[in-house]
This record gives sequence, structure tokens and C-alpha cells, in this order.
Amino acid sequence: MCELELLQRMLERERLARKTAEMLLENKSRDLYESNERLKKVGEQNRMILETVADAIVTFDAEGVILSFNPAARRIFRCECRIGHKITDLVDRRKDQTKVLFPSQSSQRSKADPNCLQFEPHEIDALRSDGTLFCAEVTITVCEDAGKITYTALIRDQSNRKKLELRLRQAQKMESVGQLAAGIAHEINTPIQFVGDNIRFLQGAFDDFNGLIELFDELTARLVDGNATGELLKRIDQQRQQVDIDFLREEFPDAIGQSLGGIERIAKIVRALKEFSQPHSESKTTIDLNRAIENTLAILANQISQVGQVSTRLDPKIPFVPCLAAQMNQVWLNLLSNALDAIGENHPDGDGLIQIQTLSVGDEVEIRIQDNGPGIPASIQDRIFEPFFTTKEVGKGSGQGLSFVYDVVVQKHDGSVHVQSPVEGGATVVIRLPAIIASFQGRPDHVDAVR
Repeated sequence: MCELELLQRMLERERLARKTAEMLLENKSRDLYESNERLKKVGEQNRMILETVADAIVTFDAEGVILSFNPAARRIFRCECRIGHKITDLVDRRKDQTKVLFPSQSSQRSKADPNCLQFEPHEIDALRSDGTLFCAEVTITVCEDAGKITYTALIRDQSNRKKLELRLRQAQKMESVGQLAAGIAHEINTPIQFVGDNIRFLQGAFDDFNGLIELFDELTARLVDGNATGELLKRIDQQRQQVDIDFLREEFPDAIGQSLGGIERIAKIVRALKEFSQPHSESKTTIDLNRAIENTLAILANQISQVGQVSTRLDPKIPFVPCLAAQMNQVWLNLLSNALDAIGENHPDGDGLIQIQTLSVGDEVEIRIQDNGPGIPASIQDRIFEPFFTTKEVGKGSGQGLSFVYDVVVQKHDGSVHVQSPVEGGATVVIRLPAIIASFQGRPDHVDAVR
């Protein structure tokens, strides 16, 4: 092969190689262009999502410096961009809420991204730029990239939901007040009736006694004057038989005792109602939980008598508990009303039973309310404290009763509440509240009662 042919072949190979390279470059350029276009499209979609989403999305670093602040955040917090400011500027600094904003790293890792940690949502007291506070639900996600930690806060304004819950609770409260009023009226009316009957009996007996006393007065006068008394003694004997003094001597103490008991029963209900219905206050006061529970039972006495009975085992040595008294009273009312509904459903013959126990557990007070109703299915036990969740028929339950219990016990008193419901039926609500440790001496170990 001559040198010329060799050169021609080499040139041809170079042309083919260059053409192949140009085709590869063109394909790579096309792929890169298409990838860039897709990336731009995804970026634009993400930007639109961030700008149009209803919830605030705020990212910040480990020092709490805000890195991004979407339009919804500006709308919710009523401020301009807060990039560069501290995340703590967006919350009520009078409360320590750093544990919510900077949660511990011991949490569940995201399945989609193992470098991310997901946390349960929490309610916080958020602060608008005009100084007004509002309730917000915040969900924190923590991501780590190349050793750099970034926090993402999804913040949802709960103001409207809280207003709606408040209105529903007020409606529920008015409904329960109406039901309580009917029960209390019945409880008061019963002793009033027999007190009235006894007073009328005593009034009639007094009139009879008065006639007999007049005859004795006349007898006394005749004896003094020395006049004949035979006919008068006969009239006295007739009057005495007519009055039936022996019967009255037996009945007088019973009538007076019943009347005094009825008056005391009315007074107890009125005292319980007065303590139960104390004005709403945002300040906590130390209360005796045993007394609060007994007051609630006194108010619900009529409803209890219709479906069964309540057995109590209240430890008188439990310490006092700092509470929002009015709200805590509503907690007992909601729980006992639910228990009464449960045993009424399961025991229509009136043999239902509610057992209430209080005891000290460390530096907490535990309250257990157990009923022998149908129980709570395991499939819904995790949902019963959710707002608006109810198993009752439409119109018979707002789904706010147990939600209110959870909010008051957990959110406002740093306590805990959970439900135990075995397969065979019945349910036990267990509440624990932080207590003021104190010693109570000179009382019996327990106060037991059956109503």
C-alpha cells in the first residue's frame, strides 16, 4: 500500500471520528438543554407552589437566622420579608418555644430522604408584626446537607379554626347547660316537694294541737275557779283521739328530719353549682380535685340515677393541683357525660356503673374514670381526641367534648390523657396532672362512696 492511500484512510477515519464526536456533542447538548428546561420548569413550579401555598414556609439555619420567607408567611405575619432576622422574632418570647422550633434529633427519618428528620406538628403562640398573638400549628423538618443543617417550618394559621372551635364549644356548653338545668331542676324539685308536704302536714297538725291546747287552757281556768270539769274532760278526750297524739309524736321527728335533709340536699346542689360555675379565668388557682369531682357528680345526680350508679374511691391525701378551675370543671363534666352516654347505651335497664378513682403517682395526681359501656374500638382510639371526631349520630355530638379535654389537660396544664379499652368492653380514661406536693394528715386513707 502506497503512502498516499495510507494518508487517505487516516483522513477518512478522522472525518468519521469527528462526525461521530459532533453527533455525540449534539446529542449531549440536546440532552443538557432538555435537562435545563426541565429543571427550569421544576424550579418554576416550585416557585409557584411556594408563592401560592396557603401556609407559611420559612427556612432557617441552626442559629435561627431566616433563610427564606414565602409570600404566605408575609401575609400571615403581616410583615415584609424577614430573611436575615431571627425565627424567634415570629413567636411569643414570653414563653419558651425553642423546643418546638429546634426539636431534638431523636425523631423519625424521612423515607424519601434519609438526611431529613420529620417531627409531629405542635401549636405555638405566634407573633404578628403589629404585636398581636395568634395560635399557629408548626411542623418542623430538619435536613442536613454536607454537614449544614437547615430547618423548614410549615406554619398554619389556626385563628379561624380556634374561633370556630370556641363557637362550637359555646354551643355545646349552652346545650349542656340546658340539659344540666333540667336535671338540677328535677333534683331540687324532689326535695322541695316532700319538704312542702311535710310543712303542710306540720301546719295541719299545729291547727289540731292548737284546738287541743285551747281546751287544756279552758280546763286550767275551770280548775282554778272550781267549776265543773266533767264535760270538758270528755271533750278533751274526744279531741285527743281525733288529733291522734301518739301518731303525731312518731311522725313529727320524721317530718322534721326529712325536711332538714331535703334542705341540706338542695343546699348541697346549690353549693356544688356555685363552685362548678365559677367565672372563667386565665389565671390558675390551686384546687381540690376530689371536691371538684364530687361537685360535678352532685350536678349530674339526676342523669346518674337514670342509667346506673357511680362508685368513687377518692384519696383524700392527694395534693392540690394548679388549674384553670372553670375549664377543669368542664373536663369532668365532659368525661362523665360521655361515660353516662356509654353506660346508658350498653345498659338500658339502669345497671350501668362508673368508677372514679384519684391517687398520687410521684409528683402527679392520677384520675381514672372507668365505665362498663360498650368500649372504644382499637381502630379509633388514636382519633377520639381529634377535633370534630365523634361516633355519635348526626345532631347528637359535636366532636368537641374529648378534644376540649385533651386541649385543657395536655396543652394548658402540661398533663397527659389516654384511654384504655379492652376487647371485652368498657373504657377507662386516665388523666395525670402536675401537682403541688403537700402533706395531708389526720384523714382516713380513702373516701369511698356509691351514688
